[in-house]
Amino acid sequence: MLDDTLVKMPAPNALNDIKPPKESSIDISSLKNNIVSEEESIPKEPCHKRLAKKIFCKKTLYKRLPILRWVKEYKLSYIVPDFIAGLSVGLTLVPQGIAYAIVAGLPPQYGLYASIMGCYVYALLGSTPYLAIGPTALLSISTYSAASVWGPSAAIFLCFMSGIIETLLGIFNLGFLLDFISPTVIDGFTSAAALTISSTQLGSLFGFSVEGEGFFETLIEFFHHIGELKVPDTIMGITSLICLFGMKYIGTIKLTKEGILYTILNKSMWFIGVARNAIIVLVCAGIAAGIGDPDKFRLVGNITAGLPPFSPPPFQILNETTGEVILGFGGLLQETSFSIIIIPIIAILEAVAISKAFAKGKKLDVSQEMIAVGVSNILGSFVSSYPVTGSFSRTAVNANSGVKTPISCAITGTLVVLAVAFLTPYFYYITKSSLAAVIIAAVISMIEYHVVLPMWRTNKVDLVPLFTTFIAGLIVGLELAIIIGAVVHILIMSFGNARPRVSIYVSEKDDANTVVVRPKENLVFPSSDYFVSLVKKRAKNAGTVNTVVLDLTLVSRLDYAGAKMLKSLSDEFTKSDIEVVATNLSREVKKTLTGIRAKKFENYRIT
Repeated sequence: MLDDTLVKMPAPNALNDIKPPKESSIDISSLKNNIVSEEESIPKEPCHKRLAKKIFCKKTLYKRLPILRWVKEYKLSYIVPDFIAGLSVGLTLVPQGIAYAIVAGLPPQYGLYASIMGCYVYALLGSTPYLAIGPTALLSISTYSAASVWGPSAAIFLCFMSGIIETLLGIFNLGFLLDFISPTVIDGFTSAAALTISSTQLGSLFGFSVEGEGFFETLIEFFHHIGELKVPDTIMGITSLICLFGMKYIGTIKLTKEGILYTILNKSMWFIGVARNAIIVLVCAGIAAGIGDPDKFRLVGNITAGLPPFSPPPFQILNETTGEVILGFGGLLQETSFSIIIIPIIAILEAVAISKAFAKGKKLDVSQEMIAVGVSNILGSFVSSYPVTGSFSRTAVNANSGVKTPISCAITGTLVVLAVAFLTPYFYYITKSSLAAVIIAAVISMIEYHVVLPMWRTNKVDLVPLFTTFIAGLIVGLELAIIIGAVVHILIMSFGNARPRVSIYVSEKDDANTVVVRPKENLVFPSSDYFVSLVKKRAKNAGTVNTVVLDLTLVSRLDYAGAKMLKSLSDEFTKSDIEVVATNLSREVKKTLTGIRAKKFENYRIT
């Protein structure tokens, strides 16, 4: 049997350095030759075959089809909470879907169409049981610019294209690109979106129509036509809004006393809070139907009955009368290009942020969530859906209902299918004022006013991208606002890299002084000139200097430009007979300095 020393050797080229044990008759050179010949005799598997094995393995299948994982662990005890959760979300989704379609500038039925396919797809591909997929306020207002001009075809096209982008980002694990959009930018964007959406619903809340682009123009139009308000709609709208806030509060009340009566009361109050949208819309529709005068209130009117046809998404805009092509694929792509970029960003940010918020500390597969949302939009475009993503309010309902698995999404989708198939004729008397109240109540909580004071106390600079994005969203539009905010935040971070904090002090002695320089941040290319001028200026003011100590304790990253800068600084001081010593270098920093042959730095102490 071979000696353990020989058996454990991993590489053939290391065998020359091994000395066999005494009295061993093993020929090392022959053993080396045998190992080399064995390695050479093993044929290397082609790259495409290795990739195919990685993709089509059981682990990848379970990762990309999470239903295969959780369905094996499904218990009969999960049926009731999943059914209750699916039903509760459905009762919220149906009135919200109709309302959000109006926000998107589409006929009401398209909000219901958008609520179907995503539910079934997420039941198959979703990695968390909590997320509720469907139309949201942010995506609805982002779709408006295209849908209001080119109609439903443009919205469906946007759904397909955004789904393609989201899926590709998930497949290639490119979600990190969205990290450049900071939470402060998102807070400013959502706050501006909430005010913009609310402004578009003020007219419906008071019983008249308002046409305007953006927050300020819509607000001006609203006050210009305020004399046209209808008293019945105004009373119904304001009352509905007050009731929605009151019912939301009732849903949070929990009686601590024990007993069947108190249990029933707790469940009843919880149901009132969860189903408040459906209750308000149905009660208002019942009042309008009971009065029987279609002119008394502004009504949704006839909604196209039946399920949407299953057909490929439109890649051109046609004239409904003549069938002529108004806008081809290239033109449609050009007209919606901005929305095609912005909508996937918003969709992914919403879905991932909501999933993380409800993950309860569990690891979240972000790439899988992106794929699930992307495929929901791709397949949704085949049933006339406009872009969808996760909804915070409906996800909260799902979680509070005790959901166990994503099968609740399929139950929600089935409820919407039944509503579209059989109940649309009864939606005629739904009042626009009640839908406006539902929308305003839903988006008003999106105004992130509570983050301002913590930012002011911790880092006031973060308020700059927050308010820049917020103001830009109200003035130039939401699509541009998120880009402006991201650019401003990147510029602020770049300025921080260009002006690193540096601590410099002088140790005075009789014959000469020592200047100790301690950068408190990483040294990268934007900061090179600033750092050099700062050190040289301080060394010049220090009088007679014989040593400059660079304490790099807090520097974890040093790029090529930063290393060249330190070397040039060292060379310049050396010419003036000033010794330069670098201390407390991390391994990465030392490796970088060694890579540019900075021989002047001899005193390393690796931390």
